[in-house]
Amino acid sequence: MNKHIQKTLEYAAGNFFNKLLLFLLLPIFTRFFIPEEFAVYANLMIFFTLISLVVLLGMQQALFSHFYQIKTQRYQFSLISSVYIFLISTGIIFSVLMVVFKDQLAIITVRDAAYSSLFIDMSLIIFFNTIFTISTGFLNIMERSRQFAIISSLQNLIVLILIVIFAINKQLTLQLYFHFFTISTFVAALVSMITVLQITRKYDLPKKEKQWFSSSILGSMLKFGLVMIPGSIATLILQASDRYMLTYLSPKTLYDVGIYAAGYRIGMIVHFLVTMTSLVYIPYAMKIAGQPRAKQINRSVYNYFILFGVILGSAVIIFAKELFFVFIDELYFESNKVVFAGVTSAFLYGIFNIINIHFYSHKRAKNITIAVLCGAVLNIILNFILIPKIGIYGAGIASIIAYLSILCINFAVSVKLFNTKYNPLYFISGALLLCLFAVINSYITLSWIAFAIKILLSLIHI
Repeated sequence: MNKHIQKTLEYAAGNFFNKLLLFLLLPIFTRFFIPEEFAVYANLMIFFTLISLVVLLGMQQALFSHFYQIKTQRYQFSLISSVYIFLISTGIIFSVLMVVFKDQLAIITVRDAAYSSLFIDMSLIIFFNTIFTISTGFLNIMERSRQFAIISSLQNLIVLILIVIFAINKQLTLQLYFHFFTISTFVAALVSMITVLQITRKYDLPKKEKQWFSSSILGSMLKFGLVMIPGSIATLILQASDRYMLTYLSPKTLYDVGIYAAGYRIGMIVHFLVTMTSLVYIPYAMKIAGQPRAKQINRSVYNYFILFGVILGSAVIIFAKELFFVFIDELYFESNKVVFAGVTSAFLYGIFNIINIHFYSHKRAKNITIAVLCGAVLNIILNFILIPKIGIYGAGIASIIAYLSILCINFAVSVKLFNTKYNPLYFISGALLLCLFAVINSYITLSWIAFAIKILLSLIHI
């Protein structure tokens, strides 16, 4: 038990540090970038996430189901080596293609070829990030929590230091940010890969038993991982299609994207809890998947996640106006109105991940993919309907409904296939409470009296 508590604290420290660094960037960005420039940054980061998912070819998800399939150092060494060789090779190909088609990519993502030079940085960032992501994935599945926490924080820390230096001198630009991102990703990739390779060197294996490349292991992982790619892309559509569709459907185009992206990011504070659950619990859940106590432990995690998710989410929603008033530039103040969308969407997505543990343990990736594809299609349809009518609010509502749909689909399937006994009233009540807090808070004006009342009510609630 002490071992798990230590790992939880280490993961929590690293994850909290990362989220704090990302949060600190938002006040800086809103003061140096106008909403249209912030929209370019937001759209490019969505593009970065999308292409990273494709380049990884589902290997990160495949690790959870394959790493402990054979519990020998010979097998794990071969798996690690094969994945590195494969991803480095494919990553080079993808990066070269990005440079060749940089003008076309700029027009697709931000409707302006003037930003094409950013895709040279982006090609390097995606290549280095592929190495970094799979390396930290290895550390996570091997439960090297301390190394994972330190290395995963390195990338954001380097970016923050460089940004602060140039921000103090009032020289920060969008182009410079992506230069900094390239540097930090390179350093993080190098350190993380060296760390993993140092671990494999300690394996007690004769040289003749070291199989550097295994087509059978790689083939099995690709068979699982490639099925996950449509689901991963669909997940990104859930998370980001609203910003792209605002670019094309909203009357204010990039301005609305910038406002919406800032508000959504504040709401994603709840994603700290989601990430913690994934980092700490899912590797452990894969280890105990075949044991009788597994279902009971999953239910306990489900219940506790909903409880703490509602507490954290309601706090973010209730104090959204105060957060923007203190930390964010006044140009973005109206962004507080869509914080509820980021909070509620992250809350529902976290529950969805917990339910998916059963699908991972039974290697039923297609069920996850089908659910997310349905949600992505619904999200696009709702965005087409709602954005022209109510703008950023329509995008937020579409996001919540889409996340709720994927949760309900896999909730029903898990009950049918695995006889899970989660209580659906818990997540339904939690989502309704968060939305109710958002409606109430929209009628409360920003003032010291209102702030004091909120603090008092929060203390009474605790």
